[in-house]
Amino acid sequence: MTYALGFIVCGPAAFAVTFTGDVAADFAVAGSVTVLDSHDDVGLPSNAPAGTISGWDLDYAAFVLDRAAGELHIGLDFRGLAGDADGDDLDGVTTLWLAANGGLDLPTLNMSESICIAFDFDMDGTYDVITGMGGLDGTYRVSAFTGTPILPAFGFGPLIPHDGGHFYGSDLEMTLNNMGVLANLDPTVELCFRFLFFAGSFQDDGIGEDLLLGEVCLPPDELVSALQPEGMNLVSAYPNPFNPTTTLSVELGQTGPVQLSVYNVNGQLVQTLVDGMMESGRHELSFNGAALSSGIYLARLSTVGGEQVTRLVLTK
Repeated sequence: MTYALGFIVCGPAAFAVTFTGDVAADFAVAGSVTVLDSHDDVGLPSNAPAGTISGWDLDYAAFVLDRAAGELHIGLDFRGLAGDADGDDLDGVTTLWLAANGGLDLPTLNMSESICIAFDFDMDGTYDVITGMGGLDGTYRVSAFTGTPILPAFGFGPLIPHDGGHFYGSDLEMTLNNMGVLANLDPTVELCFRFLFFAGSFQDDGIGEDLLLGEVCLPPDELVSALQPEGMNLVSAYPNPFNPTTTLSVELGQTGPVQLSVYNVNGQLVQTLVDGMMESGRHELSFNGAALSSGIYLARLSTVGGEQVTRLVLTK
């Protein structure tokens, strides 16, 4: 099995994920695997202002598995403010154009607003577990997935004891615990599973719901450790998301040859920031995306100690 569905993102510590509502920063750890989504799968009414970015539009899903703790961390990174249907950065405040269409932007994922993700851990073709917010009451839960009706938002069955907590902010982050009950957590073997993500509402004037499904494989512990070179750290860019400039902080354990380049998600080189010798210590470099379109870019740091990648989100 390959990891072609996502990019492995290395950071300062394997497995350690602290939820702050910023998936890009929180999931920049060794062993993190992300699955990208299209920016164009959430439609807007014709009277929506140009440039509106709905809070239903997912950028990517991120996964980190801590086998020792039996925890699967999931991060859902949205282009805008999660759940903000009309894209005004005010969750629960309905804009005039949406109200004129009879739509509502409900606060804090209430009523029919839902963000959730279902899992098929035994890979038998049937989703077994669903977690997130849905089911008309705005509460977070981990449940058996009923699959009826088809929309995952309404597939929450009986509660199951795998609630590892969550954080709902600009993004939605959550943890499934007791993973040893749900899946084989052999530290020497990759864990593969199918997933189905859904975000949307039937009270938002038909703003297109976002749907992402696929299969992801999380690397064994030995590979995660190898992905984290000693003495090197590419700190998450700040600000991130950014428009149009962000700062990349590079910390080197020793003096040596360094290459720091930015690529688009198709693997095409966008800009080389460093290609030469750098002294040990911390360095800050600026990246300007003024000439680029909105989207996800990847900053790759290569040294004699190995290679690391961090995700950049440009929003215009």
